[in-house]
Amino acid sequence: MIQTILTILAGVLSIYTLLCFVYILMSWFPGARFTKFGHVMTAICEPYMGLFRKLGFLRIGSIDFSPIVSIGILSLASAILAGIQRTGRIFFGGILGTILSSLWGIASSIIGIFTLLILIRWIVLLINKGRTSYDSGWNQVDMILNKMSYKIAGTFSKKNMSYQTSLLLSWIILLVTLGVGHFLILILVNLCYRMPF
Repeated sequence: MIQTILTILAGVLSIYTLLCFVYILMSWFPGARFTKFGHVMTAICEPYMGLFRKLGFLRIGSIDFSPIVSIGILSLASAILAGIQRTGRIFFGGILGTILSSLWGIASSIIGIFTLLILIRWIVLLINKGRTSYDSGWNQVDMILNKMSYKIAGTFSKKNMSYQTSLLLSWIILLVTLGVGHFLILILVNLCYRMPF
C-alpha cells in the first residue's frame, strides 16, 4: 500500500517537474505564454515557481536563478521518494544524504554557469586585447561579473589587479571549488548513507 502511494507521488512529481521545465523553456520564445497552452501552463506552474521568483537573493543582476532552484527542489523531493522506495524504509541518513547531494547539485550548477561565463568573458577580452565597445552585450555581462570577480579574487590576493586578471583568478578559484566540493560531497553523502538510523 505504502509502495503504491510512493510510486504515485514519485510519478506526479516527475510529471510536474517536466511541466515546470517546459514552462521555463516557454519563456525563451516570445508570446508562447500568451497562447492557450501557455495560459494552461501558467495556471499549473506559476503558483509554485512564483514562490521562488519572490526571493530576491536568487537574482544576480539580470540573471534569475529561481527556475534552477525550483526545479532543484522538485528533484530533491523526487530523489527522497525514490530513496524511500528503493530501500523500503525512511531513515535520517538517507534523507540527509539525498538533501546534501541535491543541494550540491544546485550550487554546483550555479557555480558552473559562472565559471563558464567568466572563462568565455576572459577569452573574449584576451582576443579583443582588453577592449569592449560601448554598445556590445558584454557590458551587461561585465555588470554582473565585475563586482563578483573582484570579490572572489580579492579573498586570495590583496594587490590591485586588472579586470582580466580578476576574471582569470576567479575562474581558477571557482574551478578548484567545484573539484574540492565534489570530492567532499561524495565523502559526506557516503557517511550519511552509512548512518544506522
